[in-house]
This record gives sequence, C-alpha cells and structure tokens, in this order.
Amino acid sequence: MSGPELITNPQVQRTHQLMLDAARELLSENGPGAVTHLRVSEMSGVARATVYRHWPDRADILLDLLRGGADLHLTPPPEGIPLADRVTILLRTLATSLNGDSGRILTAMIGLAEWDEDVFAALERMRAFGPTLLRDILAAGRDDGSLVARTNIDLLMDVLIGPLFLQRLLHHAEITNAYVDDLVATTLGPCLAE
Repeated sequence: MSGPELITNPQVQRTHQLMLDAARELLSENGPGAVTHLRVSEMSGVARATVYRHWPDRADILLDLLRGGADLHLTPPPEGIPLADRVTILLRTLATSLNGDSGRILTAMIGLAEWDEDVFAALERMRAFGPTLLRDILAAGRDDGSLVARTNIDLLMDVLIGPLFLQRLLHHAEITNAYVDDLVATTLGPCLAE
C-alpha cells in the first residue's frame, strides 16, 4: 500500500499522513537510522501492524520520505531556447532544491546508503523516477543536432549532476547560479555541435 497516491479512503489517508509525519520527524531529528516501524508506531500512536500494512519493509517508509521530502520540484524548461540554456535552467532548479530541505534529506540518505541496505534500496527505487528530465533534454539535443552525435548522454548527465551532489554531500556548500553556469559552460560546451 506504499505511496499516498494509492490511498483513497479519507480515514486511511489521515492515518497514513500521521505515520508519515512521525517518520519525517524521526528523520529530521535523528537521521534515517531512526526511521523504523516500531519508532513510527510509537511516535504516531498507530498500531505497528498498521505501519507494516502501509509499508511492508523499512525501505518503503524511506522511499515515501524521499518522494515527499526530497521532491526536487523539477519542471521542464521552456522549449525553443538553446540547449545550454535549457540545461542551465534545469540545473539551477535542481540546485535550489538541493540547497534546501530536499537536499538535506537526500544527502543524509545517500551518506547512509553505504551501510544501510534499506536506505540503499529506497534510493535504488527512487532512481526509477529520478533525473530522467535531464536525460530527455540531452537526448533531444543530440537528436536535433545541438550536441555532437557521438555524445554519451548517460556520462554527460552524470558529469552535469555529479558536481551538484558533491557540493552538497562532501563540501556542504551552497550551489550558486554562478557555479551552475560555470559547470554547464565547462561540461556541456565541448559537446555542443558547431
């Protein structure tokens, strides 16, 4: 029953939200390791069996937290503008999200994923609905001749997104618009068709 979009009964929605709020509070106060079925049950006042019914395993709770708390609010940039501008707009939007609470939640999860298989599983599931928007923009650019035809889209995507996460995860630094602009110019520039 994971995922609020699958719940239609108003009482079940309220219970789900109560548990999700408790899980979010546990996450923000104590980190991902504190988010367990037992702790969510205790904090929300909902029976543990109900918590398990909504989230059969701990990775499901963490995935819902990632979906809700690490919503990166990415919307497609306008069509009809140069590829570099589209990529810059999208990465600036991603940077804004990473600079806020979404970034805190996501970086905490990424850091813990190395040691916690449930967190790793939640992140793996999140990849299914991850940064496909940038991939689509880059692929369209290759298709319309804006990018050199031999461009490896997946590698280019990693090289564009990776430094943003490095800034947040390792350096704990704010990602500025100037940083994004330099990143796009340095990384995407050589791949643009002349």
